[in-house]
Amino acid sequence: MTLIVAGLVGNPRSGSKTLAAATSLVHKLADTLGAQPGPIVDLADFGGRVLDYDDAELKATRESLAGIRILVVATPVYKGAYTGLLKSFLDGYGPGALENTLTVPLTIAASPAHSLAGATHLQPVLDELGALSPAGGIFIPDALSAVPSKRDEKFDSWIDSRGAFLNV
Repeated sequence: MTLIVAGLVGNPRSGSKTLAAATSLVHKLADTLGAQPGPIVDLADFGGRVLDYDDAELKATRESLAGIRILVVATPVYKGAYTGLLKSFLDGYGPGALENTLTVPLTIAASPAHSLAGATHLQPVLDELGALSPAGGIFIPDALSAVPSKRDEKFDSWIDSRGAFLNV
């Protein structure tokens, strides 16, 4: 069975820096782990539909992501927490739905004061869903996320220091 690394992006803006960062991290992790890059779900494409738990396309999307072994969960930080769009999507899962999934929370914020938003707000929701994040999360300052070479240096450094936790 092929190891797949996929992404879930909770930025409400289509084509966001968060999407670009998640895509880069998915590919870097896949390369490092000898895995295949999988789908990157941009929740901006669904908008308010994430609130409709009966939406067939969203159900299928949730189901497909639940079958992924490594999932990058990326979000900008607004008002000290991850986005409502991401929360609404995650709320569509039942308890333990991501129990076989290793997650890498990726947060992007304008202020370093929000560097722990992933650990303090997003991680407990992922834990409730049964996901594990043995390597911890990654925080990227917004200004750094806008410079792909600098952002990718940060990803490389993080993978070098923590990537062993993701070897499966």
